[in-house]
Amino acid sequence: MAGAGGIANKSISLSVRLLRGGRTIDDSFRDGHELEERPSEAGRLFVGQAPEVPPTWFDFVSGFATRGLPRLVNQSCAAVFFLEVTPDDKRFAKRTMALTFGTGHHSLDPDAFERSFGLKVVLNSVARSNLRSLDVATLDATTFQKRIQASRDADLQGFGIDVDRDLLRLAAGSPKDNSFAKSLAGKDALTLHTKTSPADMIEKCKTALKLYQATDYKKDFGFIDFVAPVRQQDLLEQLDAAAFAELQELVKGNKSDLHIALPDILSPEESVEVGYFGIGLRSGRKQVYSQIAIEDYVGELKAGQIAEIADMAELRGSHEIRVIANGEGDKKQKRKLYDCFVYELTHKSDTYVLFAGDWFVVDKAFHAAVENDFLKLVANKPFVASTTTESEREFIAELDAHENLLNLDQVKLSPASAPGANLEPCDFLSAAKQFIHLKDGHSSAPISHLWNQGVVSAESFVRDEKFRIDLRKEVKKRQMKSKKTGFDAILPDGRSKPVPSEFTVVFGIMRDRSKKSGVVSIPFFSKVSLRAVADRIQLMGFQVEIHLVERV
Repeated sequence: MAGAGGIANKSISLSVRLLRGGRTIDDSFRDGHELEERPSEAGRLFVGQAPEVPPTWFDFVSGFATRGLPRLVNQSCAAVFFLEVTPDDKRFAKRTMALTFGTGHHSLDPDAFERSFGLKVVLNSVARSNLRSLDVATLDATTFQKRIQASRDADLQGFGIDVDRDLLRLAAGSPKDNSFAKSLAGKDALTLHTKTSPADMIEKCKTALKLYQATDYKKDFGFIDFVAPVRQQDLLEQLDAAAFAELQELVKGNKSDLHIALPDILSPEESVEVGYFGIGLRSGRKQVYSQIAIEDYVGELKAGQIAEIADMAELRGSHEIRVIANGEGDKKQKRKLYDCFVYELTHKSDTYVLFAGDWFVVDKAFHAAVENDFLKLVANKPFVASTTTESEREFIAELDAHENLLNLDQVKLSPASAPGANLEPCDFLSAAKQFIHLKDGHSSAPISHLWNQGVVSAESFVRDEKFRIDLRKEVKKRQMKSKKTGFDAILPDGRSKPVPSEFTVVFGIMRDRSKKSGVVSIPFFSKVSLRAVADRIQLMGFQVEIHLVERV
């Protein structure tokens, strides 16, 4: 590389991004960035030096000092270097890559760069037995994110992820070719820990681009294609229009499965006070929230002027969540609101999911397998066909009047092995030996909570004598209170082992009939999470059924 002569290879951590096709270097920056271009023969170099500023905690700490504190300041610097890479394989076109240093990545527009570039490079270059860290997201009404780290290189199986249910977001490990890097970590950006020099960077970037275009990952990590990114611009616009219409329904007071969740894992030390900023939102001093929630965002839209927001493109370019510091939004600690949307819909027979600023399409074969497994569990005749109640609490009160159902709602039991666990055995015990677990399928809590309750209850009933004894005692109390009889007789005495095949674990879910499909069902990713749960309960010997109760 010209201009880099005489610089020896040294160990360094490099952060590399791949510019999207159709984007230029000049339009890859955020508005208002303060980097300046400097001469470079090998590519285009931008650097910046932030001014000195006192830390936000300076005044607070000063309150403890008996004398004045010395001048304390924070100061950051940044650089971004763009270079053009020509692949050795002539089937592929030239691409532009960006190397960022210091706080340089804050000046870049995330939309200008390929999503999952770093992840794809890592999965194509790291063997499944040499993984060090994985970030996964489980999509549901509440999005759960977790980072799983091994103390040394470990096999994929040891990380315990559910390949059907978990969306892989980041991977790190040791590559097969240690001349490329000693270790790699990748999400959208690729981080290389390697020995290199400016003269060596073109070859490093060529290797990264080759790995991005490879398909080696399919052997051990092919499950990432179960949910693949959408790239067709016209389809993306249609999907965005559908999500924007759903947001408008929420503002009108109607129900929706659209919600928001931070797309990345926060440091425990990071501030949790946030505010919503952008066109059409409430102006003036911002309301401060301790977490992000769709209800709060919709409240801000209602208090503002949603009519000023023409479409999702305008919302995407304007609306932000910012950390609130000293009563004001911190423009450096911000995330696009669009990147926080989580939404699932069916469009022209395909299932799509919006997450972390990207639309994904669900693989047809995977979708068909999940649907088939779900339909096997759906009861032809639910214990109640429909309800006019508005909430889970009202529904429980309605079911309480049924002679063949015993209300066990709010009963809390603890197995001998877990004192203080306060587990719920079920919401209702039926005369037909059904443990019925109920959920309002349109509430903000995820349906997966219901699946977990069913698993834990079934395991405790089979394995724990104390749990069975206490359950029978509570059943007798509830019978006496409700003036019902016979429910204690269907349970074994505490010391007798139950015969699981005599019992059925029932998940009863209240749902509105879909306006589009005209059927009563549950979100696709709730069906995905059910698969493993149903298998686990059935392996214990229980029958499992889904009872869909239409809310009319």
